[in-house]
This record gives sequence, structure tokens and C-alpha cells, in this order.
Amino acid sequence: MDKNKIIILALIVIIAALLVGLVAMMPNTNKQNTKLTFESNSTITVEDSLKIKLTDDNGTGLVNKEVNITFIDDKNRSDFRSVVTDDKGVGTLEPYENAGNYTITANYGGNEVYNGCNATKKITIEEVAVEEQVAQQSTQSSQSSQSSQASSSSSEYKYSIDNLPPSNDPYPETGRRQYGDYVYQDYEDGYRSIVDLRTGERTSGGFR
Repeated sequence: MDKNKIIILALIVIIAALLVGLVAMMPNTNKQNTKLTFESNSTITVEDSLKIKLTDDNGTGLVNKEVNITFIDDKNRSDFRSVVTDDKGVGTLEPYENAGNYTITANYGGNEVYNGCNATKKITIEEVAVEEQVAQQSTQSSQSSQSSQASSSSSEYKYSIDNLPPSNDPYPETGRRQYGDYVYQDYEDGYRSIVDLRTGERTSGGFR
């Protein structure tokens, strides 16, 4: 093989490598568009879940995709959550415990097959009136009725709304509310602690 043929073959290899690199760097123009839809009403309660559906161009739910959610309240404070879509493309966010008016933005970042998308909705989250077994007992109840309720409560729970395990929060407590098996305990710095009445275990409820 003479020198000219070697040079030509080398040039062909270099050009082929450049073409492969260019193709790899080119964006995928065949990606499918996506859409996010809020399936919850504009007014919900602190006990309601927030549902968001992610679909493709054909309205088919996209499975196992992460959707990031931002809550912005009236004071422009932000809180960030995320959900993963189920087999119907629906992401379900557990009840958001802080009542108020929010602008909620959902964002899907996309991948090599799907383009990203986002959606925004204004939602009002309302409190729910809850009968608290101990704190809300009527002062008009008979002594026997009070004793019966206290006995029932003590057999069901290790703790009660008036008898919670110690907290390490250095700020004064501003209030507490019971939701089923849990008590939400608020503090002056805006922090919320959630206590499981069955075990006394504390978990963070974030900042209000």
C-alpha cells in the first residue's frame, strides 16, 4: 500500500470519528412533549392528599417519574417536596399540614425520551375541626363520662395531647393540635414537631 492510500484511509477514519461525535452531541429532536395536570381541587384540607398527573402527548400516564413540587405561601416563603408517579402517572403528595393560601408549582425535568414541563395552581389549604379526646372534653360532662374517656384514651395511646414526651426545641410552644394518632406541636420559631401518641416518637413537620 503506497503512502497516498495510507493518508486517504487515515482521513476517512478521522472524518468518520468526527461525524459520530457530532451525531452524539446533537440534541434529540424527536423527544415527546409532556403535560402536568393538578387533579386536586382548588380548596383542600390539611387531611387531603395533593394529586398531580404526568402524561405524554397521547395522554398516557408516565410511570415512575419524579415530579418536584414547590409551595409558596402569602409571605413568599418556599417549601419543596417531590413525588414519584405510580402506574397511572399520578404522583400523590401526603397531606400538607400547614393551612393557608399557596401557589404550587410542579416541575418534571424530562429525560432522553421526554421533554420537561411544569404547571402552576393556586390552592387554599384549610384546617379541619378535630375532636381531641382529652383537651376538648366538655366541662359539662359528668365525672363518670370523663373517667370513661380517659380510660379509653389511656388504653389506646401511650401519650395524650396533654401528656407528651419532652421536646428539645429551645423556643416556647405556641400551640398543639391532634389529628388521629398524631399531635402537631408548634413553636415560636415556626418549627413544627409531630408526635406519635402510640409510641411517643417525634418527627419533623418542618417550618410553618
